[in-house]
Amino acid sequence: MRPVEEYKVVQDFLAQVCKQVRARAMHPEIREELLGHIEERTELLMLEGNAEEPAVQEAVKQMGDPGDIGKSLHLAHRPQLDWKLLVLLALFLIIGLVGMLSVYYADEGYSVSLVERKLLYFGIGVLFLIGFYFLDYRKLKKYSALVFFLIVILMVISLVYGQLYDMRTTYINIGPVGVNIITFSLIPLLLALAGMKPPSQWGRWEAAWNILYRGVLPVVLYSMSSSIVYTYIYVIGFLVLTWRTSKSMKQFAMISALPLLGLAVFLFTRVDHLLFRWREFMNPSAKEMWYIGNNADAIQAAGWLGQGFGQATPKIPYVLYDNVFPYLIYCFGWLFGIVVGVLILLFLVRLWKISTVHKDPYAKHIAALLIVVFGFRLLWPLLMGLGILPKVTLDPPFFSYSGMNQILDMAAVGLLLSIYRRKNMIPSEVGEAAPMKVA
Repeated sequence: MRPVEEYKVVQDFLAQVCKQVRARAMHPEIREELLGHIEERTELLMLEGNAEEPAVQEAVKQMGDPGDIGKSLHLAHRPQLDWKLLVLLALFLIIGLVGMLSVYYADEGYSVSLVERKLLYFGIGVLFLIGFYFLDYRKLKKYSALVFFLIVILMVISLVYGQLYDMRTTYINIGPVGVNIITFSLIPLLLALAGMKPPSQWGRWEAAWNILYRGVLPVVLYSMSSSIVYTYIYVIGFLVLTWRTSKSMKQFAMISALPLLGLAVFLFTRVDHLLFRWREFMNPSAKEMWYIGNNADAIQAAGWLGQGFGQATPKIPYVLYDNVFPYLIYCFGWLFGIVVGVLILLFLVRLWKISTVHKDPYAKHIAALLIVVFGFRLLWPLLMGLGILPKVTLDPPFFSYSGMNQILDMAAVGLLLSIYRRKNMIPSEVGEAAPMKVA
């Protein structure tokens, strides 16, 4: 306790100020800052010949009305809603819903249950978004190791026992709903990594175990599912987090070596598939590549304003999934496609902004990993539909028809909103991760 804090007038002043500030986590920092100001004023008054107690009383008086100070501090540290991120999400969801309705009206093969299920998942997703927005994201950190372990177990179960409609897949049936555990696992697995003990704090044997457990095992499991793109995304997310939390370049290189080797081995076993995709990408007009050529033809026929709502799909497969962007451009035009591309970039920039304005390293790591996940899943399908990138099986979040994954994606955005909500409510003594030293 500082000497001036022993005086009741100071204690009452600090109590009245803090009473107005609802962000209790900020109270110690506010008290410390105000005490510093009171001490400085007291010292100046004592130098002018005042005794200590009268000087303290006068210093407190000069600080001003504690109620007004508390109210202004409350405004500075109150919860914040990221309206920009929320508006971008709303636009994505509206575009996805309009695209799905267009497909429904254009193709009699789709039943009304398609719309009903989309709206059901949308409603559940909104509830999860709201729930995660009000949840203090910091409470999730202590469960990170458990979540990582459970997700790995679910991946193993799906690879061994997964099936859908009596076919061997990576789906696990949860009641009437089939969940693709491999696609569902990516966000929880990476977010769990963000809350686990960072490499800068590992011991020697602990490092060996974590490299195998966190770095190699998920790569092996994704490889066994034959999902090249999800293996890519996990490895990149792992490398980004390792880069941010390693204590030196040497440690980063040592931790990254085995996961990258595992990825290289997996790609080597899939050389034939990769070569096929490359030929497909380089020669989309070939007969066996008809659907890629059709994507290009549809986009070319769109014009600036498109063919209109409810137009029949121009022989584009998977218009509700991988090829949702070519269909949207076909219906609503090149101008619409440019607007969607700009909105996606603004969304990713907004995530980057969240990662930079926060004081909490855990929040920064979550935002950085979600930039990796959403960046891949939004930009690759868009550029793939335009013929700029090779074809992969990857449906974009928010725009495509997806069930459990849509709920998970909206929960992830809710988590980002929770992080932004508390950006002014985290004390500055929350330590930053030590910067990496080049060695």
